[in-house]
Amino acid sequence: MKAQLKKYNGTPTVFLDDQPAFFGCHLVGYMRPDEFKISQPYVRQYAEAGIHIYSVDSLTHEWVGPRPDNPGHYDFSLVGPRLESYVEVDPEAKFLLRVSLETKWPPASWWNETYPDEVEVLSDGSRHGHSFASTVWREQAKDLLRAFIKHLRAIGLYDRVLAFQIGAGSSGEWIKDMGCMMLPSTDHSPAMQRHFRAWLHDRYQGDYAALQAAWAEPAVTFATAEVPSGEEQSKTTTGHSFRDPRREQKVIDFYDCYAELCADALIDLCRTVRKETQGEKLTGGFFGYVMELAWNMCFFVPKSTVEESEVSTIQRSGHLGLHRLLHSPDIDFLVSPYSYGFRGLGGDGLPMQPSESLRAHGKLYVMEEDALMHNNLDPDGRNHSLENAIAVYQRNFAQVITHAHAVTWFEVHASHENPRLAADRKRWMKRFQELGTWALALDRTPSAEVGVFLDLESYYYESIQNNLDIPLIWRQRVVSLNRFGAPHDVYLLDDLLDGGLPPYKLYVFLNPFHLNNRRREALKQVLRREGRVALWLYAPGLLNSEAGNGQAEPLHRDYMHDLTGLRFGQGDSPWGPLMHVTNFQHPITRGLPQDWFWGSTNPIGPLFHLDDPEATILGQVVYSLGRCKPGFGVKTFNAKDPSAAWSSVYLAAPDVPAPVLRGIARWAGVHLYNEDGDVLYATPDLLSVHSVSGGKRTFKLPKTAEVVYDLFNERVVASNVAAFDVELPPASTHLFFTGKASRPSQ
Repeated sequence: MKAQLKKYNGTPTVFLDDQPAFFGCHLVGYMRPDEFKISQPYVRQYAEAGIHIYSVDSLTHEWVGPRPDNPGHYDFSLVGPRLESYVEVDPEAKFLLRVSLETKWPPASWWNETYPDEVEVLSDGSRHGHSFASTVWREQAKDLLRAFIKHLRAIGLYDRVLAFQIGAGSSGEWIKDMGCMMLPSTDHSPAMQRHFRAWLHDRYQGDYAALQAAWAEPAVTFATAEVPSGEEQSKTTTGHSFRDPRREQKVIDFYDCYAELCADALIDLCRTVRKETQGEKLTGGFFGYVMELAWNMCFFVPKSTVEESEVSTIQRSGHLGLHRLLHSPDIDFLVSPYSYGFRGLGGDGLPMQPSESLRAHGKLYVMEEDALMHNNLDPDGRNHSLENAIAVYQRNFAQVITHAHAVTWFEVHASHENPRLAADRKRWMKRFQELGTWALALDRTPSAEVGVFLDLESYYYESIQNNLDIPLIWRQRVVSLNRFGAPHDVYLLDDLLDGGLPPYKLYVFLNPFHLNNRRREALKQVLRREGRVALWLYAPGLLNSEAGNGQAEPLHRDYMHDLTGLRFGQGDSPWGPLMHVTNFQHPITRGLPQDWFWGSTNPIGPLFHLDDPEATILGQVVYSLGRCKPGFGVKTFNAKDPSAAWSSVYLAAPDVPAPVLRGIARWAGVHLYNEDGDVLYATPDLLSVHSVSGGKRTFKLPKTAEVVYDLFNERVVASNVAAFDVELPPASTHLFFTGKASRPSQ
């Protein structure tokens, strides 16, 4: 069977033998050789629910290395029995094969002893599997993939394969957990030293003087440059949240190099599969968790220290190479578990990637819906109680269908549904598959009026402490961005700067800390027209490594003024900034309670406040030395010229609550469906709401709908309306169709 990705009704869509298909899968993952039959009852349940694609770990016992009786590196004898165990139960079975190429664990760990100079070395001297920089590992991994595909052809199972998900690192997720999720830093191996020096030679075009000037090291050469030490990576010379490129370009360069390396490795391996399959199978992998990786190992394991809990994974993970994958024709899809940030009732099923960037580049996001696995880790439910499980599954599916994702539903013998809910789960899996297929005919073009933008490059200029990114990015999207009453699209900032995105009424910028001259001017050109509103958080545009040709300060609040049009004051003592509203007469803040405070208890620095007599001040920031300064304000430019008018809204502290975002969105002219704080998704034809409290709700639609149809409860709610009332039960999820009356019957 041929599997391809094509644009269909506004979004990338899987085509199987030239027919569009909803890519819903049963995720089985790893099975021991003695457990091939044990998952068959669950395979049967999903097959009976109309799900016939199985996501299976397929290279777990095969890279065995040379043996006394066999000099070859592979043993594929278990591949056929593993896959045939599915076909026995489901004759329609097709496969998404999850391929692991990591050498950290047996049986592939023979590789580390055979090639000691190709193994990752951490800053504490410990060794953990192949280095991503190892060309020996990469070439052998490509040979393994070729041999594996040839074996699939030989045993007659190749035609059942739809996609290859290429993995390396911990859990196949392209993260070297010990070197980026804990205090020791990666990678000090000979292989990485060689790669870093070659990368520097290319980056600085062989110019020793340019390297020496950038690093402020007059003696460094391309032959002597070293991967930055653990201490250099763990601290900043500024003593606060940002790196000074005049003194820390070495660390900045290494993180840039590492990101490119990891992305290029995945691209190269996918290219190998694409060539071997003549482009008739989909290729991708776990990658691009750039909205998520403020966490670390302490989030997942017990008995960690406070010091270990304060490091971030993002810069050292390699996932900052996401933009390279998005521009590669050899990548069809990217996968992640849905966000770990808030999985329970009232939380969200968020991608770890900026999902609209994937769609803009013609890539498919595959949600790994592993709620069962994680919830079952605690006897009483780690994320939600049993009675709330269906509402959580419905919420996660609503995220999938309203954002045109694919999904893999995890369930195995070792982690299966509670018997009390087994029949309900099977019924809902069937309904989800039916709805996913039905929705292929809808207009699925991203259509929000709010755009949210994340900058990859700015991460390089931050410390590896997570005190900034947890409140600014992780909590902001998990707690507030999904609750202010309107949908939003999430992109990489470079997608906005490169052009081609639809216009928005409100632009929310999470972290544009470092902008060189080109990117800075491009962003101004996008924003400064047609009444657009920009929301800036904390320190927008603070860094410019090109300013003054290296003669001026690379970190300065004047660069913030240049970008935002607002003037700022500054405090240099790191502290946790606290915000509150002081002006309740402005349309943005009218109706907010005066006892509403927000901000962060994490110390960040430097800290900023507004020092602009032309701005309308709406609130204060309270920070170190007891300062109570203007920290929430708005300023409109060129108000009399509609073509050139634009506005800046500034908030000095992160973690902005939903009511404040709602006021800004309303003032920017964004259509608000509802103002009750429920988790809400919407498209031109669909509206989903996930509610904890329940109660009476009124939803206002952007246009009149011939019918409002409850897709989960299969009933008409209203006809020919631009607004409708509904009573939501507590702890519930609803998905409404809001379009032509003929659609639900189809």
